[in-house]
Amino acid sequence: MESDENLMRRVQRNDEGAFELLYRRHEERVWKYFSKRAPRRAEDLFQECFARLLERREQWNGSPFVPWLFVMARHLLIDDYRREKIRATEELTDQMAPPAAEIDDWLNGLSEENQRLLKEHYLGGFSYDELAQKYQTTPVSLRQKLSRALRSLKKGEA
Repeated sequence: MESDENLMRRVQRNDEGAFELLYRRHEERVWKYFSKRAPRRAEDLFQECFARLLERREQWNGSPFVPWLFVMARHLLIDDYRREKIRATEELTDQMAPPAAEIDDWLNGLSEENQRLLKEHYLGGFSYDELAQKYQTTPVSLRQKLSRALRSLKKGEA
């Protein structure tokens, strides 16, 4: 039986038959690896692992094949975990954000300028410097305006 390393050398020379042999030889172990660690995403990760093997075949340097394959599988799992964590955080953030109408109600009673500044800074993500430049003032002056607007909001004043 031909070694995995010899098969991988053949894969590097675009031998499809060698890839099929490697695939059949390791599909069960790779499938079990993903299905135990990420059951909902196992199918996608499994397919991605073998697709990545082909894409990165030139990066294989003759080292033992099985550890190389499972390091790649582990990195896929880590990347997937990170993406899943980001998606969950984004969904949670979307659920936590109050509707625009509710924000407008909170700001009702403030001057239009204060409403605009608060929205642009806290909801729009504009920095003090960006807003100061936009409204042709200094960052210090802008901070003072935002501070006064927040105090008015807390007191319920207009």
